[in-house]
Amino acid sequence: MKRFVRIVAISLGSLLIFAVAAVVVFTLALGYRFDRQNRQLVQSISDKLSPVVVKSPRAIWDTDLHPYGFPVGSFDSPYRDYTAPATVAMSDSLAAVTFHKSSYAAGNQLIQDVHLVTLSIGDGSLMTNTQWPEQGPLGLGPVIFCCTKNDEFYAHADGWLLIKNGRVVGKQKVNPVGPNTQKVNVSLGNSSRPTTVEFVSEDGAKNTLKTDCGNVGDWFLSKDAFIIIGCSTLSVFGTDGQLFFSDAFTSADLKFGGVSRNGRKFVISVSAWHSGDPPYLTDEWLVVYETERRAPVFAVKSDPLPDVQSQSALSTDGNYLLTGSGGHLRLIRTQQ
Repeated sequence: MKRFVRIVAISLGSLLIFAVAAVVVFTLALGYRFDRQNRQLVQSISDKLSPVVVKSPRAIWDTDLHPYGFPVGSFDSPYRDYTAPATVAMSDSLAAVTFHKSSYAAGNQLIQDVHLVTLSIGDGSLMTNTQWPEQGPLGLGPVIFCCTKNDEFYAHADGWLLIKNGRVVGKQKVNPVGPNTQKVNVSLGNSSRPTTVEFVSEDGAKNTLKTDCGNVGDWFLSKDAFIIIGCSTLSVFGTDGQLFFSDAFTSADLKFGGVSRNGRKFVISVSAWHSGDPPYLTDEWLVVYETERRAPVFAVKSDPLPDVQSQSALSTDGNYLLTGSGGHLRLIRTQQ
């Protein structure tokens, strides 16, 4: 009987060792495949952007935002794909950035303060640093845009705010730039059904197009053009629904990063992710496109990497790129 028990124990032990070894080998093989796929993707993006990428961009200025209350850690991070492009803006004289800073009050109540920091475009020096407790639902906003017809920044946190010379000078319930009479209505599809995009012009006329991608996002570049992004492809359309141009980065993750006020240039975040559970960002490029050339004209690789997407904004003419990651805000000339 003892011999039988020993044989069974040895057999079970051998099976356990085999199972553990099989799991280790499978994990290593899967990791190797993911590593190879990521390297191939990064190389593909690098090759495509090589004519326009600036490997060592010289920042006009680089300002550390941490002394002004910028959050440490990812909880309040503005480096999300749904907030990064909308948390920085620039006028002809000022750069503005807004973010949350969380803390706990008595009774373990979470409080989020809204911070608004403005910097001189000339040298990145601090102009104003304003903060106030958010009164609305936690986690909504803050975002900031440039500019009203009176050249004021306008922001949204717990309402629409007017900002003059870096100071909040007014608050209202409606958007201070007024509603856009042109609209893009998107009916998302899926893997077997394309997305339908309907453009409604100022006079109410409608144009409809279908994309090859089941999930896209859309943004206006100007009154005459809009962009849709999905399935690793960006496409610029005229307001008549006709395709102006498109560009694809096979297997890469593309996100919108902002547009110059004259509508001639826009920014796209092109990133590579390492597959796995969870996946993680390994590389990001901020790519500036010129609509008239129908091609990228400048690209810079993000360092350090953001959580998901770097902050970005363009000057009025698109010749300067404002970018943020790692708690720093930098101004870079796009014509180097």
